Amino acid sequence: MNNFSNRGIIPQASEAFDEIADIYDAWYDDNPLFQCEILALNEVVSVSPLSLEVGVGSGRFTQALGIRYGLDPAPGLLTLAKNRRVFSVQGVAESLPFGENTLEQIFFIFSLCFLKDPFKALQEAAAVLKTGGLLIIGFVPRHSSWGVFYEQKKQKGHPLYKYASFLSLNDLVTYIDKAHCRIEVGVSTLFQSPKLKKYRIEKPVKGLHSRAGFIVLAARRL
Repeated sequence: MNNFSNRGIIPQASEAFDEIADIYDAWYDDNPLFQCEILALNEVVSVSPLSLEVGVGSGRFTQALGIRYGLDPAPGLLTLAKNRRVFSVQGVAESLPFGENTLEQIFFIFSLCFLKDPFKALQEAAAVLKTGGLLIIGFVPRHSSWGVFYEQKKQKGHPLYKYASFLSLNDLVTYIDKAHCRIEVGVSTLFQSPKLKKYRIEKPVKGLHSRAGFIVLAARRL
């Protein structure tokens, strides 16, 4: 795939994340929501040495899961990821700086909603994956209570969520199919209300439940 040629040009969403990088990163500290998400991801897949997280951010998920490589356009976040010993690359999801048929797993964890063209990003990921490789996606379904919650934040001009466009489960399944990948397994979590004053750790539930606040699925490249 083509190298990332616009290293000095950061998409607006990435600029927004960079501006509050330390605050964003601190959100994960002792957070039961983050622990719910990690439990769900671990339920779906064992991480391969040839793995990449697209939209690595500060490297919280990458470090927790043991993912080898991380990619992001935001230099401030990449610095935090490197401090977590993530092999970090500056680049964009729609033009991955990796050769075709080279990686065994590619993760998109909360990153698809911040991309201008999520389908193109999935196509690019499928091209970089080896035949039989896995595409692992963790996302917030648009019509879930959490999707509605974040959409309300977007409408109020939240510094990050104002750039987000959440996908429905049906739309994502369609994109995955068109990218020539087949969904093999999925789990759901965050059935609790986003309006609770105190969140709790949930055990993930097998299957793709559109009312869940966080769904993880693994799709194999055909």
